[in-house]
Amino acid sequence: MPIQDNSRKTVAVVDGNSLMHRAFHAVPPTMNAPDGRPTNAVFGFLNMFLKMVDEFRPDAIAVAFDKGRPRVRMEMLPQYKAQRPPMDPDLHAQFPMIKQLLTTLNIPILESEGWEGDDILGTLARAGEEAGCDMYLVTGDRDMYQLVTEHINVVSTRKGLSDVAIMTPESVDDLYHGITPALVPDFYGLKGDSSDNIPGVPGIGPKKASALIAQYGSLDEVIAHADEVKGKMGENLRAHIDDALLSRKVATIRTDAPVAYDFENEAFPAFDAQAVNDALGELGIMAMQNRFLALIDGGEGPASAAFEMSKPVMVTGSDRGTLADAADELSRALEAGEWVAAVLDDDREEGALFGMTHILWVATGRCLFGFEQQLGGAVEDIPGFDFSRGLVAGVLSRLLREGRVVSSDIKGLIHELSPVDSSEAEQLDPLTLDSARLFDTVVAAYLLDSSRDAFDDAYLADRYLQVSLAPARGEEGAADDAPARAARTAALALAIREPLENALEREGATRVFSEIEMPLVPVLASMERTGMLVDPERLHALSEGLEGQIDELACKIRSLAGDDTFNISSPMQLSHILFDVMGLPTKGLKKTQRGYYSTNAKKLEELARDHEIVRLILKYREMTKIKSTYLDTLGPLRQGDGRVHTTYNQTITATGRLSSSNPNLQNIPTRSELGRTVKTAFSAGEGSVFLAVDYSQIELRLLAHLSGDEHLVRAFNEGEDFHAETASRVFGVPVDQVTPQLRSRAKAVNFGIVYGQQAYGLSQTLDIPMSEAREMIDRYYEAYPGVRVFLDRVVEQAKQTGYAETMFGRRRHTPELKMKNPIQRGFGERTAMNHPMQGSAADIIKIAMIRVARRLEAEGFAARMILQVHDELDFECPEAEVERLTLMVREEMENVVELRVPLIAEASTGITWADAK
Repeated sequence: MPIQDNSRKTVAVVDGNSLMHRAFHAVPPTMNAPDGRPTNAVFGFLNMFLKMVDEFRPDAIAVAFDKGRPRVRMEMLPQYKAQRPPMDPDLHAQFPMIKQLLTTLNIPILESEGWEGDDILGTLARAGEEAGCDMYLVTGDRDMYQLVTEHINVVSTRKGLSDVAIMTPESVDDLYHGITPALVPDFYGLKGDSSDNIPGVPGIGPKKASALIAQYGSLDEVIAHADEVKGKMGENLRAHIDDALLSRKVATIRTDAPVAYDFENEAFPAFDAQAVNDALGELGIMAMQNRFLALIDGGEGPASAAFEMSKPVMVTGSDRGTLADAADELSRALEAGEWVAAVLDDDREEGALFGMTHILWVATGRCLFGFEQQLGGAVEDIPGFDFSRGLVAGVLSRLLREGRVVSSDIKGLIHELSPVDSSEAEQLDPLTLDSARLFDTVVAAYLLDSSRDAFDDAYLADRYLQVSLAPARGEEGAADDAPARAARTAALALAIREPLENALEREGATRVFSEIEMPLVPVLASMERTGMLVDPERLHALSEGLEGQIDELACKIRSLAGDDTFNISSPMQLSHILFDVMGLPTKGLKKTQRGYYSTNAKKLEELARDHEIVRLILKYREMTKIKSTYLDTLGPLRQGDGRVHTTYNQTITATGRLSSSNPNLQNIPTRSELGRTVKTAFSAGEGSVFLAVDYSQIELRLLAHLSGDEHLVRAFNEGEDFHAETASRVFGVPVDQVTPQLRSRAKAVNFGIVYGQQAYGLSQTLDIPMSEAREMIDRYYEAYPGVRVFLDRVVEQAKQTGYAETMFGRRRHTPELKMKNPIQRGFGERTAMNHPMQGSAADIIKIAMIRVARRLEAEGFAARMILQVHDELDFECPEAEVERLTLMVREEMENVVELRVPLIAEASTGITWADAK
């Protein structure tokens, strides 16, 4: 059992080097101080430090660091730790920072020239035990287990920053199968330690070492009975007795390091709160201030200082008294201008139409209410609230119209009053909402770390409040009176709004949040409600026609394979047919975990050049995907208004682009005739047409603006055929002699450069040798030298700051630039190069959407914006408005921002979506 003697003073001694190394590799290198210094190791160290304090409540703390070369052990073993690579410069730079913070925290730092932190921990452990203290040694080094006694425990950090083991004499014995703490040096004497260059005995690993010591009792006894050990192990043991004894000596922790510690008078916490706040602020680690403040305020821990959740109060229309009290509290909060959190709780399963409950959870600074919608029975209105359309609608309507609302899903709240199915009555027009009074916590968290996949409650609480959430109702380990998950989400949203707002300010993301992302939320809600008309009969006819083609193609593929039964859609069976039966080349192909060669699209495309069956298989895959993903799916997704309603996602892509789901209307193939066929099922309705307005070469134009390259800028300003101009400059031929093939190659280079493509990528795109691709890229940079300078500068800045940035301040963190793997670093470089263009393009189209939506509303257009596909906006437009709408949309799109080159938006119309593009 861990130490539990409350009568003895508890002292924690932290191995500073061990924790800094673990923190550096556990926390992504995306954190930087305002002056650009990396801080991920400092953040990770402090996070683990606070968790240690929270769990063990030490009365005093010391932190030990290595200092200089480990002279003490190098005198015994010159090659000790000689194989270790130099410390990463970004980690090295953070040691002075953590030491300064520890000094500000009034925590003694112990170090001595030539001595390792291990020996300082050992010295304090024995001295503290003799002084009557219970000692906790916080370290990741297993050789420290030799110090464990009844009053000395090792807190062994294992995985990341949170997985720890408390090592007692019993747990050490259990771990090493009979090796007590006193025998740990003997154990290392036999097995050695490759990480420290301690030799041990060749061929004897942990299992054999523990077995030998268990059999004979100690290393000395093992050596005394070396002649009894048979085989190769016995030979090695007898030949390396001196190595074993030396290894034991080197692995023995010293307890005589020249350091001193006042066990009687040292105490923790004993720091000045303002000084710590200032120090954390200087490093940009503001989120931990409350946790340190809680230590000296006598709170029960960080949770008590940062996140207190009121007891939920359920409100129904039948309880007039409770409803009146809740209405009074909401009115008070609204009139006071306070932020109010709102979260909908609907227990229906995904795909189901109805759930058993429908509750709106609302959190104010004082109370947490659950407004439960009940079937039947009118709710009597209360002053300030209109409950004629139900309790939830009445509360939410007033909140959105008058209040400052924070939520984890603002768009979901809007759809409660403006349903996605436009055949249902709308109680609130999304475009009338003031986005300055809306705060979506997930959108904010996404802007702060756009590479993250999910932003659930646990992550948000840990990242911005540094607390672990208690389980909600229905979650494992939840208490009987645990709150509903949505109730907890509402309380959390209110608690994290200010920390998120502060983080947005520190990260320079406030403008993107307040001027782009939040104003876009009502626009997306309006577009989702509008939806797109789709003809189910047309879809059915297309599906039936394609089914016949698929059957014919399948017969042909099976005939070529000589097998009438194999499943073409099964990767395993297909691999067997292609590579085992037909003997297609497998050079360069890797096998999957299940042991067969991969048949992914990239591999098949390489083989398709020489093998007809592979070409047919790729065609078969395209057809079956179009049929199953669109032709057979879009019809059933139509709602009561006869339209399909996609969902726009703001927090999915790392670039800032919107994505589309359920159904994904952005990914219908545009270059194939088959994809175009799907679009013929979408129409604009009687008397209306599709209007598509698309930015022309926006990323290339942004590259010209951002790089300032004179040749690039001139080409766009003079309205030349840009790809032909590039071909002329790269291939050294007059513009009027540029062939379609040369223009196509130049186009590939132009867009490849924007996406950070290197020679290998270009060679794959154009199917040319690497040397030729490299020469083309070199010629491009010779033709446009400003581009090379700009891209190099972007990468260098990203290495220094940890992120690349758009014109509007949208950041994309690039931790890959600091990774040792060259493939990951290459990805980081391409990401950094591309983000200023692709991310700025995403910002520009979003701003255009906001402005266009406002003008549609303000100028009384009947036309409606129905779709966004990357750089394109699509409209459902009455024929009489086409000219006026085209002028308005182009005006807004082309004037979002002033560049060195013109932004061009090209418009086209058609009866169907396919006709318009």
